[in-house]
Amino acid sequence: MTLLLLGNRAAVAGDQVSDAMKRLGFLSGSWSCLIHGKNVPKGDVDHVSYEFSPDWSWMIERSTVRENGHDYWTTQLWGYDAGRKQLVAYQFTPNGVATKTVQGWIGGEFRSTRDDNGATVTVKPVSQNAFDWVIESADHSSVVTESCTR
Repeated sequence: MTLLLLGNRAAVAGDQVSDAMKRLGFLSGSWSCLIHGKNVPKGDVDHVSYEFSPDWSWMIERSTVRENGHDYWTTQLWGYDAGRKQLVAYQFTPNGVATKTVQGWIGGEFRSTRDDNGATVTVKPVSQNAFDWVIESADHSSVVTESCTR
């Protein structure tokens, strides 16, 4: 009986993860994002694309940011880490790997927290063709918004 219950809990957890990731499905495809913030030069842009694993447990995000005339790339994997038993994000850059703890959907927004610096990273859907990434520092002194459209 215990094994059956544990198996059911795993299935429920898997369904919840899949549902959380499926709600991000509107991101599928390519986007152009204008970056705004107190210390962000005007004209900085981010070109982002998203795709999902066949079982909806992982989202792949590829990004090329044009900042001060230079291109920078990142690739992120968002999904369920079975070892940690929680939603996570892994961000790969030329400088190494950063991780996020993902809280998931809260009040219509998809929220995560960077593990290295405590910054909050939030996806705020605007429409099927627009959304915002909002990155706020842990001490709330800096907010950067990427306004993304197709």
